[in-house]
Amino acid sequence: MDRIGIMLDWVIMQKGINGDKSYERLPYYVEIGKELGLEPVFFHPSHVLPGEEKVKGYFWNGSRLIPRLVHIPRVIHNRVLTGDGRSRSTIQRLSRKKTVFNGLVVRDKRKVHQMLWKNQQLRQYLPHTVSYTSEQLRHFLDKYRIVYVKPSIGSVGIGVARIERSGNEYRFISSKKQRTLNRNQLLAVVRKWVGNKRFLIQQGIALARYHGKTFDIRVSVQKNAEREWTVSGMVAKVANQQNKLSNLSRGGRAVSLSEAIKGGFLPEAHPEIMEKISQAAVKIAKQYSQHFQSLADLGMDMGIDDKGNPYLIEVNVRDQRYSFFKAGEKAMFKQTYRHPMEYAHTLIYDQKARKKKQLA
Repeated sequence: MDRIGIMLDWVIMQKGINGDKSYERLPYYVEIGKELGLEPVFFHPSHVLPGEEKVKGYFWNGSRLIPRLVHIPRVIHNRVLTGDGRSRSTIQRLSRKKTVFNGLVVRDKRKVHQMLWKNQQLRQYLPHTVSYTSEQLRHFLDKYRIVYVKPSIGSVGIGVARIERSGNEYRFISSKKQRTLNRNQLLAVVRKWVGNKRFLIQQGIALARYHGKTFDIRVSVQKNAEREWTVSGMVAKVANQQNKLSNLSRGGRAVSLSEAIKGGFLPEAHPEIMEKISQAAVKIAKQYSQHFQSLADLGMDMGIDDKGNPYLIEVNVRDQRYSFFKAGEKAMFKQTYRHPMEYAHTLIYDQKARKKKQLA
């Protein structure tokens, strides 16, 4: 049986070693691996022995992870989200010697937007986005009723502020509080909010609603056994009324996409809406992966307006996937594990075929 490396965050590894559950379903890797003739080796970059071709790998024994010193697998799926400098340099080193998919990429949201903007076909999906300056904020406030101020690098909604204009007043909504301010007060609050960190300003799209609350859509876009980008699943994330954030860790709620669009769109329009979202997500994945060849597993946050037109909110290179589980979309949830394993299987098969040809 061939081995596939699954590189995980330190906290996830510790939970697995202790037999505790996390958002990573380790048994899925094992179960799908058995079908494909693959044995998963779980490890964190710090488990790689320096200067050697070995790793302190961990194997699932049915209830927890057990360590064993093994050779580093030839193909590795990188699932490390929070990498320190040492971990990043280890991943870079592994990427030179092994096939590491979903390797290190630029995570700066402004730079990602610029990469995507180069493709004219994608511009219809991209909300107006610029780097933060006080002058640009004034311009956006004049132009759009809803504006987001968010960190250039960040996840799960941390540091995101939503600004809603109503007449001469502005509602400043963050994860912790809401304030109604005049324009000068708002500019001062945002300046303090941003500080000396890199932020961007983004046009707020008037998103479709579910029971009066806006929702966005997590789209899992992955390479499959044919090495083609495909949509593994789509699920709606309904915003928390208090902070208008849809992130599950910030009070959002996951529901099936078919349920979410039921109230705002006629049933006959549903297939077309889903197809539009899928097509947009695959096009975006193809463009992004032109800049980073190792990409094979993405989680996109997308929104639709009241006409069902899709917009990209942001691209996540380490999709945590549990929104599918929370929405009860178990088949989609499992599919998000299956496709990367099938993709890894084709990479391993190709490597073996090339080696066999060289020896012939």
